[in-house]
Amino acid sequence: MVRTATEIQNTIKKYIIQEFMYDQSGVELTLETPLIEEEIIDSMGIFRLIAFLEEEFSFTLKHEEVVMESFETIVAIAALVEARLS
Repeated sequence: MVRTATEIQNTIKKYIIQEFMYDQSGVELTLETPLIEEEIIDSMGIFRLIAFLEEEFSFTLKHEEVVMESFETIVAIAALVEARLS
C-alpha cells in the first residue's frame, strides 16, 4: 500500500498523541513541534516509536539510521519513513 507524505505524517502524529500526549490535552502538536526539545518524546519513547514505525510501515531501521535529528519533528520522522519506503 503506497501512502502519501500527508498520510504518513498523520499516522505518526496520531500515534504520538495517543502514546505520548494522552495527559497533555492543552498542548497543540504540529508537524514542526520539536518533540525532543519539548519533552514530548524521550529516549525510551524513541525506541517505542521506532518499534511502531517498523511494524506500521513494514521496514527495519539499521542501527546507524537511528540519529536524534531524524526524530526531532513529525516532518523529520516522516522523511525517514519515506526514505525507507522508496
